[in-house]
Amino acid sequence: MPIYEYECCQCCEKFERLVFRSDEPVNCPRCDSENVQRVMSVCAFKSGGDKGAASSRMSTSASSSCAGCSGGSCSTCH
Repeated sequence: MPIYEYECCQCCEKFERLVFRSDEPVNCPRCDSENVQRVMSVCAFKSGGDKGAASSRMSTSASSSCAGCSGGSCSTCH
């Protein structure tokens, strides 16, 4: 069962939710809105080699905003 990251388009609250089914509705824990957008998570990986292990963090998105936003802010989403 995956944990997804979401951002509310009403109040811009960022939160995580354990989702059991893909059709399960997700509500914002702050304002209870269903107008939320799943955002790309930051991932981490570890690789090893002859000289030890190195770790790295990668972000798949420079800015996580709702699909309806014209910029990096959710203040225009409705």
